[in-house]
Amino acid sequence: MDGKKLEAFVKAVDLGSISRAAIALHLTQSALSQQITSLEASVGVQLLARSKQGVFPTQAGRVLYRHAQHLLRGMDEALMEVRARGDGPSGRVSVGLAPYSLAQSLTVPLLQTVRREYPNIVLHLRENFGGLISEGIATGQIDMGIMYSPVSLRAVHVEPLFVDELSVLAHQKRKLPSPIGFAELTDVPMLVPTRQHSIRLAVDAGFQRHDLFPRIAGELESVPSLLSAVEKDIGCTVLPGASIPDLAQHPTLVRLPFAEPMPIRLAFCISANEPLSEAAVAVERVLRRLVSRVLAEHAGVGG
Repeated sequence: MDGKKLEAFVKAVDLGSISRAAIALHLTQSALSQQITSLEASVGVQLLARSKQGVFPTQAGRVLYRHAQHLLRGMDEALMEVRARGDGPSGRVSVGLAPYSLAQSLTVPLLQTVRREYPNIVLHLRENFGGLISEGIATGQIDMGIMYSPVSLRAVHVEPLFVDELSVLAHQKRKLPSPIGFAELTDVPMLVPTRQHSIRLAVDAGFQRHDLFPRIAGELESVPSLLSAVEKDIGCTVLPGASIPDLAQHPTLVRLPFAEPMPIRLAFCISANEPLSEAAVAVERVLRRLVSRVLAEHAGVGG
């Protein structure tokens, strides 16, 4: 099967548009359409359905898309390995880091360490919802991930790392009680992630246990943006302890523990079926080392 035609098909599915896929691949729209038409002719079935909103895969297209991801990634890794110079593992490694996890503390150190110790490895960092990371690991698109309360999938091995505790982060001028109960939060504007996120699910469940409803002022996925919004007193938020920065650097903010336990599990995830490549094993060692260091620092601050 022609790799360029597969790449054209995958890009069209990813972007949901022939025109955007053509731009991304530096092709004319006509040339990309011809490649996909040729691919459909070679497999004998329609792969893409077209609508006013763009394109989307047919049932047969979804099957090919899943296999094409593996094929294209394998081709990329083979080329990197062939072209790599010097000793040591080489190839592309994908790591998923869920927002509100240790992403802020790990991203730059992981890039720096892998670049220094394994210069022939290309690191692909994906910050996304835990559920999407779990699915990516199950389908082979992501090698490993760190997330809170990962989605349970048979194809994903979950290794608990740490049980964190959720806390409320608020502007000090609100003068909220500490510890705080959900009843005291019902009239407070809340800044939280979307319902796809495990932390939002935990917050919603906490309110529901008391037959209460949160007052959602906004949905944000970025911790730095959340901190800025809370510092401007747009609302309060809920964060795991490991994601809360040194409040000495944010003197207007206060951390309020919940009156009832609000634990949330941080986990390391890899495929339960497919072994890691040599390059992925090397990155895993680095990642585990950095996670241990970050959690030790967190425990020291918390203690």
